[in-house]
Amino acid sequence: MSSDATEVLFEEIDLTPSPQLLEALGDIPYKAWQCLAELIDNSFDDFLTDPDRSEAQEVWITLPKPIDDDPIVSLLDNGRGMSLENLQSALKAGYSGKRRYGSLGLFGMGFNIATARLGHHTEVRTTRAGDPDWLIVEIDLRRLAQNDSFRTPLRREPKQDVSDHGTEVIVRRLRTEIAEDLKKVNRHASVRADLGRVYSYLLRGENPIPGVPDGPMAGRGFRLKVNGKTVSPRLPCVWSASRTVTKEGREIAAVKSVNIPLASALACMKCGHWQNPNLALERCAECDGDDMQLRERRIHGWFGVQRYLDESDYGIDFLRNGRKIRIGDRSLFTWENPDDGTLVPEYPVDIPATQGRIVGEIHLDHVPVGYQKTDFNRESRDWRHAVVALRGEGPMRPKKAKALGYPSNSSPLGEIFKGYQENRPGVGCLIPGNGSTAIHETAREWGVKFHSGQHPEFLSDEIWYQAVLAHDENRGNGGVPTRPTSSGGAGGPSLAGRTGLTPLGDAPNDGPDLGGVAPTSTPAPAPEPEPVETEEQRFERYRAGARQVFDLTGEVTLPRLGRKAVTVFETRTPLLDDRERPVPSLARLGKGVNLEVFVHGEHLVFREYGRDPRDYALMEIAQTLHAFEPDGQKVTAVAAEVTRQFSDQRVTESALRDRADSLLSRVRELMTPIVAPMADELWEAVPEAVRLRAERDAGRADASLDWPTVVKQGDFVAHLDAAGIAAVVRVRPAAFLDGAVFKTSWRGWSDTAVKDRQVTQTVRPLEVISEFLTDPGAKTRLELSLARITFDMLDQSIAGSV
Repeated sequence: MSSDATEVLFEEIDLTPSPQLLEALGDIPYKAWQCLAELIDNSFDDFLTDPDRSEAQEVWITLPKPIDDDPIVSLLDNGRGMSLENLQSALKAGYSGKRRYGSLGLFGMGFNIATARLGHHTEVRTTRAGDPDWLIVEIDLRRLAQNDSFRTPLRREPKQDVSDHGTEVIVRRLRTEIAEDLKKVNRHASVRADLGRVYSYLLRGENPIPGVPDGPMAGRGFRLKVNGKTVSPRLPCVWSASRTVTKEGREIAAVKSVNIPLASALACMKCGHWQNPNLALERCAECDGDDMQLRERRIHGWFGVQRYLDESDYGIDFLRNGRKIRIGDRSLFTWENPDDGTLVPEYPVDIPATQGRIVGEIHLDHVPVGYQKTDFNRESRDWRHAVVALRGEGPMRPKKAKALGYPSNSSPLGEIFKGYQENRPGVGCLIPGNGSTAIHETAREWGVKFHSGQHPEFLSDEIWYQAVLAHDENRGNGGVPTRPTSSGGAGGPSLAGRTGLTPLGDAPNDGPDLGGVAPTSTPAPAPEPEPVETEEQRFERYRAGARQVFDLTGEVTLPRLGRKAVTVFETRTPLLDDRERPVPSLARLGKGVNLEVFVHGEHLVFREYGRDPRDYALMEIAQTLHAFEPDGQKVTAVAAEVTRQFSDQRVTESALRDRADSLLSRVRELMTPIVAPMADELWEAVPEAVRLRAERDAGRADASLDWPTVVKQGDFVAHLDAAGIAAVVRVRPAAFLDGAVFKTSWRGWSDTAVKDRQVTQTVRPLEVISEFLTDPGAKTRLELSLARITFDMLDQSIAGSV
């Protein structure tokens, strides 16, 4: 080697971080729900990449209870599970074995922050369908720190059912402050509420709010439970998309869809970073990765108008890949002057100036977020571009825009602002009133009932809208309602009280037209007639004892034929039309937009010909609207349009599964107090397969349950599937029939064969439902129809059903 040559020796140093780093991650100020959200993100990511799976996609979370001496936090999903290679990559601190593009979160750092914040010992269990074992890894932070090593053993546990699949994360030795916080009274309810807000879009189904179109509001239908209780998505309490106000001679709808396509750009599959579309890059500008793909980008969602004003409950929710990052954000309501940087608040300023009602949900999947997922990077070019695209460059207030030389603001938010910035009561602004003032407090109280989910009559906006109409009708009378008249005045004939399908103007002739000339002789007084039933009394009789058909109750809006708020009743009382002829169904137009439909469930056409009363109710609605048809369209075409407005009438597998869950929940609730005194006897009497399935369900719902105690107290009922319920009823029919849980009579029969037939009649629908829920194959139209009929049979057989 020459003397002037310099020998360079290369050696390696170990940059693996100290295990104490993982414990330090636990000091990052995550709230409990944020830790859970990091884990939920990984489950939902798996669901999002497997959208066509036939079974419901569910996540079960277990939180500690006040009485738990050794509290744990666990999360179990029924996703696809992981291979050994994927599991190893997923648990590495700061690394993700999956692609970042399109993901809510990643195992890697997010997983380690969440679990370290919750506790000191984490167990991960995962398996795929077809794998013989569960793969189990334990991460004991204190032991790792003592050994100064990241190496941890892997265990394999044979599966009882090779078809099982999913991932479970169990955190033990909880941090003291986390355990104490999660054990507080009502803390679980607040966690459910937080998660219901953050994952509202992913948790809600196809048509979450009556009257609002599926497109902008439809979600993914994922399911999430905390200690066995369903996390309900917090739905936006907005006006129906059919509600409008008129501004400057133009109608502005109360819900506006947003769909703004952007230029496609390269997305890094490793770190998720979107590249600048104006630069031709071969490697990621963020991580220097070379795995980039050209992807479409768009800003989408909706802006809308809430049915009530509030000081804090309004603003825009911004989402990334389905999870809400910002909730109730109001930054779009302020305009920034580009000349001097001053901020000009634009909404709300109308009286009351501290309360707003403009809301919305906007998806910004391409805009980067902070690692805690509490905000977007507002300095990024993508965020700044989104702000301009959504609210425009200039002020939304017309006078301000004109004074500064900006054109009229026609942005999506500017349109909603133009129609609904004012808070005057009445139809001009869609604000409920009492004839003299706005009733903001009452409207807010109705909003509380909407969000509780316990008052179906407040789901649609009809109650609010009737208060809007009432204000204009009563205005000038000091808030005293005006007396309804039988004639329509300049607006045409009144429809109030009209029954059946009698054409307008075909009222019966009350006598000869005398042209205003009094008769020359006074006729003899007629004998006083016998008291007869008034029309109102007749319909009140129809309502008495009738069963409201809730899946056909709601708002129907057709472009040419107007809007009706429909309520459907199935009655056992024979129906008569206005000529006193018996009919299977009847429609009655009430005040305003209200339409009542009655169906006689015992009519011959239903009893002996197998027709569905729902179909006659739909035809009755269509026939009533058809009376206003300007283009001569066939009534069957109108009926088809009406049917499509009732999404609950869809005979889809997902809709039927939801209904099955609801029916079985009702049955379990009625059974629980009956089972308690005979719990041991029943548990021993039911088949082993029933006991095994119930125990597995309980383990998924709450891994900390004391199962022997649950069995002894009879609470195992909450974990029985449809077949299990059927088995319990077969064991002790005397306890559950004769109106206790099911209406079917049993005790009064002396013949054993008759008794056996009564039991079979009751449990057969349960067994059919069990077959439907456990069969993974695609269902034919006839199979789905059969399932719906079976659900109807079970619904009618449950005690308490009308």
